[in-house]
Amino acid sequence: MLRRAREMYRPSFLLLRARPGDDGSRPLAAPFASPDITVGPDGRPQAVVWNLGFREVTATTEFYAVPAGLPVASETARLLGVGNPAIIGPGQSVRVRCNQAWVRGHADVLLVAAFHPELDPVVRPFEPQADRHVGQMNYPWVGTFAGLLAERPVRVEIRPAPQGLYRLKLFEDGSRLPRCDRVMKPNGHRFHWLEVEGEARLLFDLAVVDNNRLALGVGPRGGLPESGLLARVVA
Repeated sequence: MLRRAREMYRPSFLLLRARPGDDGSRPLAAPFASPDITVGPDGRPQAVVWNLGFREVTATTEFYAVPAGLPVASETARLLGVGNPAIIGPGQSVRVRCNQAWVRGHADVLLVAAFHPELDPVVRPFEPQADRHVGQMNYPWVGTFAGLLAERPVRVEIRPAPQGLYRLKLFEDGSRLPRCDRVMKPNGHRFHWLEVEGEARLLFDLAVVDNNRLALGVGPRGGLPESGLLARVVA
């Protein structure tokens, strides 16, 4: 409690939120995909940077990309560009745009760091779960999608996992227990995996249709799969 009180009264307290209502407490448990990091129609990444301190501060913002499946670290991160210095008043936020467009792969991880090099520096670079100055966006998979698979209601939850991977859970018929629970990386624009259920060996295929829809197919190898279209219900 004392440590948190000291943080609240620091002159500057820059934050890239990991979820709505994030107050900057770290470390985080997954998911840690920031709702404030997006990509504009022009392909330029942008981030909302918050200052929860009690004095104005000028934030430096840097944008990085890490190929999916590689460790999120300084050795694998590629600097995409920077944002203009952002003057942020106490208790306020500013949207910062990268000066370069992001020519992204389907499953790359976008990282953003917002800091003041002297007043409020980054402590744990490239660790969004440990450092409030670092935010992460996994594009475009993260979210909850729902629809029908051969007239059965299904729900798919996809959350970021460490090292650029994703945790995928597939639920059917309103069950609280997932039919599938996997940590993996996509192959291009799709997840593809095998499940053994009793004596059956079933192939699952989950593919991006667009930013808000996934196509799901389930069936035996060489057979006719059940298929369905799932729509995003949670960003």
